[in-house]
Amino acid sequence: MFSGRPDPSADWVDLWSKFDSFRVSLSRSKAVNVNSASLRSAVREVVQLYFRGVRPELEGLRIDTSAVDIQMQRLLQLANGRSAKKSYQTLVGHLQRARGPLDAEREQRLGSTLYKSSGQQTLSSGVEQAIAETLERLVPSAALSYRQAIADLQDHARISYRGPATDLRECLRETLDHLAPDADVKQAPGFKLEKDRTHPTMKQKVRFILKSRGLGTTSLASPEASTQRIEESAGVLARSVYDRGSVSTHISTAREEVLQLKLYVDGVLAELLQIHSGRPPSNRAIHLPRLRQPH
Repeated sequence: MFSGRPDPSADWVDLWSKFDSFRVSLSRSKAVNVNSASLRSAVREVVQLYFRGVRPELEGLRIDTSAVDIQMQRLLQLANGRSAKKSYQTLVGHLQRARGPLDAEREQRLGSTLYKSSGQQTLSSGVEQAIAETLERLVPSAALSYRQAIADLQDHARISYRGPATDLRECLRETLDHLAPDADVKQAPGFKLEKDRTHPTMKQKVRFILKSRGLGTTSLASPEASTQRIEESAGVLARSVYDRGSVSTHISTAREEVLQLKLYVDGVLAELLQIHSGRPPSNRAIHLPRLRQPH
């Protein structure tokens, strides 16, 4: 019989272990209908563990569980009778496909919760706070990268700064990919891929977003230049080696370079997310202006 645990992660691991065990046993069954008491009991254990242990954790993380709820309820209904093996297999297939995205979202939400409660990622400015909160609602994975970079930069015991440099660049890249998908950018009038590129650059995506908002050429110059600098600096930092004569010199110089990189990233993100527009982030969903084709 199911018994609660103080560790919700143990329930998560146990759920999928039991689910996989049942799935394998089901595939080995030769019967047209699932009459086996052990198989039906295994289904009940999976469903009980989900509703009594895993679902409360997911709800606490504000994850939508409605689709999985329905599949689990249907599994239980099948187990309460003598149902066709094919019916079980259909539901198992649905749950198996939902498992990956659900696991990814759970890890993202857990990571965000840990960062908020750890006290390690103090956001030292209102702009940082606004950027982080906006990204959490718009692109959660980008928010995690941003918070991780800030936490790493506050850790003066670090001996490498490649990580925060990469996190800052990835944060901006994911935000741009969300606001300006490749397909939309490529369809813009007059768009041309840069030499030896198969996808739009971050700089081109910045131009697309800002032109779509009706900004003129002068207003585009600074964010575009900053984005170009970010691409160049992040690449150099990610490939950096200890070539400055001493490790201590390298560490202090690298940190200063990443702090400079962060200033550029903050500037571009503040522009893209309209942090200074007079409409501070709220707890509601963010409604950015709908992108229209640039003229």
